[in-house]
Amino acid sequence: MPFNANGYVEAYMVNGQSMDTSQFAIETVQQSLPVMRGDNVIPAMDHGIRWRSKRLGARSENWGLWICDNAVATGLPPSGAEAQRAQFHANWDTVMEILFTTHLATGYEAPLQVVRKMKKDTSTPSNASYLVNYGEVIGGVSVDDYKPFSWARFNVNVGYMDPRWYECNSTGVKTDTVINAGTTDPGGTALMTKMTVRLTASSGAVTGAYAENQTTGSKIGIGNLASGEYVDINTSTFVATSSTNGDVTGKVDRTDSTTTDWFQLRPNVNNTLATNAGTLTVTYTKAFM
Repeated sequence: MPFNANGYVEAYMVNGQSMDTSQFAIETVQQSLPVMRGDNVIPAMDHGIRWRSKRLGARSENWGLWICDNAVATGLPPSGAEAQRAQFHANWDTVMEILFTTHLATGYEAPLQVVRKMKKDTSTPSNASYLVNYGEVIGGVSVDDYKPFSWARFNVNVGYMDPRWYECNSTGVKTDTVINAGTTDPGGTALMTKMTVRLTASSGAVTGAYAENQTTGSKIGIGNLASGEYVDINTSTFVATSSTNGDVTGKVDRTDSTTTDWFQLRPNVNNTLATNAGTLTVTYTKAFM
């Protein structure tokens, strides 16, 4: 079931199931922002310390949920105690089946695909924006507020592998953004490291083809390209694929790069991308905290 148009102004959808129904809902979300991992450097021959770039740790949320005996068709409890209890357990089973999924669906990065419906457009508040992330239930779940066979209210901790949320549509499909060589603000609010960098020898053969972000210091090379050849460098899977030679991951060269990530886009500032190949195309999804 997709998002309920008559439900909460902002809501969650988990594994394709709206969590703002009349049968059950996530009513509260408490967020824990990720820690910054890594330590500064203590120089042996100087005073003080030296700053060193940090990495984001994982993040988590605490969901407050309720489940009741309302029927799907009417949004009301069915007639009779037996029907009400049967409906409550059916609603309970739907929620538990989602929360305690232990396998990865196709394209998922963790058992739970979580889509956030949000209001972010200040000029047109009626417009909805959507962000997606992947996580799993962590720790135990205690259902203290529980009326047998009728309703329940409880909290669940959800951990996310990646601390960043990604722009998507209402069904959780990530939204691609494409930029080329030149100066561009990539948007988002979090450092973007997952993308496909395509180098194309569109103007003849290229010796030592590379892509460089002169703003972040990222630089990645792929060796020589024949005229018309292109190579896709996937910075999420760390694989490089040539249009003519297949897997060329072994040719990836990060000489002169100053970043530990294969490639970076810095959010909300102009990024200057450069290449010695004929065409540079970077395809990514805007990331948010």
